[in-house]
Amino acid sequence: MLDLEDTFATLHAVACERLGDDFYCNIALGDAEEFPAARNMAYTTRDKRGDILVVVAPKLVVCGDVCRIEGVLRHEFGHAALWHLDRPKHSERDADAVAEDLFGSPIFYDDEDVQTTAGGTRPRPSHLPR
Repeated sequence: MLDLEDTFATLHAVACERLGDDFYCNIALGDAEEFPAARNMAYTTRDKRGDILVVVAPKLVVCGDVCRIEGVLRHEFGHAALWHLDRPKHSERDADAVAEDLFGSPIFYDDEDVQTTAGGTRPRPSHLPR
């Protein structure tokens, strides 16, 4: 869990710097059954207080692939940034584009169609939900 928490904290600091000190989101570990498909690794929602929350699949934590963890979290920070900017309705490609601008590097998709920073397919494959 250390890589996940450290990576989240680093990305959150960058997001605050770029979006302003009023940007805030938190992270939580979800239940495995919330992520039935092999490529389901995380989602962004709002918690009971209305704060932005990134919920992560346990399988992402145990995968040990730092590039995948960072890619997935960057993508979710794209969603969080759009929500923060009052754009709750947006596409998955919009989230990637915002994340790429926010963090200054591309998001790729690996051979299992999961976000990564290690290279692969770009942009988001057209066969994935938009």
